[in-house]
Amino acid sequence: MEGHALKITSSVNSNVSIEAVPGHFVTSHSHINYYIDITKIKHRHRMAKDAAGLLAEPYASTTPVDTIICMDGSEILAAYLAEELTKEDMMSVNRNQSIHIVPPEFNSNGQMIFRDNLQHMVHGKNVLLLIASLTTGKTLHRVLECVDYYGGKVVGVSSVFSAKESVDGVGVHAIFTAEDIPNYHTYSHRDCPQCKQGVKIDALVNSYGYSAL
Repeated sequence: MEGHALKITSSVNSNVSIEAVPGHFVTSHSHINYYIDITKIKHRHRMAKDAAGLLAEPYASTTPVDTIICMDGSEILAAYLAEELTKEDMMSVNRNQSIHIVPPEFNSNGQMIFRDNLQHMVHGKNVLLLIASLTTGKTLHRVLECVDYYGGKVVGVSSVFSAKESVDGVGVHAIFTAEDIPNYHTYSHRDCPQCKQGVKIDALVNSYGYSAL
């Protein structure tokens, strides 16, 4: 699949890029005509650091952050984001602070939970949500509900790629959006035009990667 990928580079930092692979792909909530590959940002430390700088910009001088809840295996990116937010900069409201980095856990019913030893890092805290890739917004909706249940206050949502500008009235700050991908579309499984045309599914995908069929 990688041989057909389109490289999409950030207009702000040319060191940060993703790859968009055209085809017929299925996520847990939708069908999409591009697989958005963010592997390099999540697993190359230099690109993760540069990407974190872009994600920190909207919050660094204005938004207190106590905890970053990182989804989709984005712990490395979250660590660099915390580093950017706490830099010794006169404009940084979080300078010299220590930010918690918390990946959620899912129980056997698929519910997002925080164990007792982590709940104090969410309850009463200013929480920044970090999601690697956001397509329909359904996962983010669940995360927002979970943080509210545990008493946290969501102060922002950051994503490497997002097809949504906001979810439940909460704005999403993304490095890349659907506008960066030529003719990007997402459909419900009932409305997918490729299914109706009999086009085979290329792969099952999520924010961790893909499994070709």
